[in-house]
Amino acid sequence: MQRKICFVALASLPILSSDDNSKYIGGSELKSVLIGKELARRGLNTSFITYHEGTGKKMISGISIIETFSPHANFSMFKRELIMWKSVKNAKADFYFQASGLSGSIPFFCILHRKKYIKWIASNSDLMLNRIYDKYSVIKKITAYFGIKLASIVIVQNKLQKEMVEKNFNKKCVLIKNPTIIPNSTVKNKKLNKTVLWVGTIRNVKQPEIFLKIAKEFPEYKFIMIGGEYIHKNLKEQEKEIFEKIKKESTTVSNLEFLGFIPHHNIRKYYEEASILVNTSRMEGFPNTFLEAWVNCTPVVSLNIDPDDVISNEKLGFHSKTYEQMIIDIRSLLLNDNLRTEMGLNAKKYVEQNHDVKKIADRFEELIESFGKKF
Repeated sequence: MQRKICFVALASLPILSSDDNSKYIGGSELKSVLIGKELARRGLNTSFITYHEGTGKKMISGISIIETFSPHANFSMFKRELIMWKSVKNAKADFYFQASGLSGSIPFFCILHRKKYIKWIASNSDLMLNRIYDKYSVIKKITAYFGIKLASIVIVQNKLQKEMVEKNFNKKCVLIKNPTIIPNSTVKNKKLNKTVLWVGTIRNVKQPEIFLKIAKEFPEYKFIMIGGEYIHKNLKEQEKEIFEKIKKESTTVSNLEFLGFIPHHNIRKYYEEASILVNTSRMEGFPNTFLEAWVNCTPVVSLNIDPDDVISNEKLGFHSKTYEQMIIDIRSLLLNDNLRTEMGLNAKKYVEQNHDVKKIADRFEELIESFGKKF
């Protein structure tokens, strides 16, 4: 009997429907959509639980859509959980995958109804107990902890996350790399009109202000910044202000173009044309932007993030570690066409071998099969 699969990814509907009016894309939602569409394409019974966006769509790309409540709804936590419980029940799935947001009552529903709840870790910070305890109210602390503790299995993105799950939660977990689509088209010549790119949600943890500072160091080159506001109901005032602050300050940097939010299905051309992708984040899991740059032969210069040391070990760019070294690394790639081309080709080969959505979907099918005898 074919197993039914449900992805709990509330902010995923704009990505599923390729909505040009969307204002936010999360990495967790993106990877859920990529895997969900690939599994549906293979004939698996797949559904998504999403926010209520008013589209009226019940089916997209062979995927059933179960809408809950508006992302702007001012509901109590009890009412939200009641709606989520009903939505999870309506999905009638055997497996519930969740890569974003608090788990809430979903693990308890799965235990009660003998379903499998699989937590897909997004950021390393989701596994740091001290950060979990500092970040949330008492109830949210409990759901954040038990969302991992009660999972049938936990999916992690890198070796550090695997160690943290096993140490902090004493849970069985499996490392499955993030998926990306491998394009068939040839890569453009990047030796002319060199461009430095930054892509991400404009929020404090991404440190977008550093990119503006970097652009001023290279007035002879073009810098492009892509990113929308971080949309969350309980944003701190500082997070609400940062988008407008960065947008305003970008106008004072003559060689920088601030594009704001670009829908995911329209963003590839920027990776194709970029010479370098710069990442300034303090903390992440395994950024989807890395994969989207690498698959287009664009090396990455990262300030802090190098999951499993893949950038350094596979020569896919530079892990700078300090601002001063980042300036040196960016200059090195801009001035050395051969090095930039070599690292770009390394990057494309690495992604093709390790992150092809078809290969990652195989891992998901294997994971689902591994539970077969337990039903």
